[in-house]
Amino acid sequence: MGGYVKKTERRRYEERSFSVRAVHRDQADLHKLAEVLIRLTLQETGRSRADRRAAKAPETYRDPAAPTGETASGAGPLVE
Repeated sequence: MGGYVKKTERRRYEERSFSVRAVHRDQADLHKLAEVLIRLTLQETGRSRADRRAAKAPETYRDPAAPTGETASGAGPLVE
């Protein structure tokens, strides 16, 4: 078998050199950032509240295993 033959012009990781360059930007608008944070928090709160309500049984739910005053057939006495 022969040695490794490069097929592309890409440099190997060991041959690369990395540098960092600072880019100065304007100061962030804290008012806008605070508003976005508040909106995201309210949205997340609403979503979690909706999830909790969906998981909770409705107030009108009746447990089918609970005893009731009806007869075994489920129909009450007929009144004419």
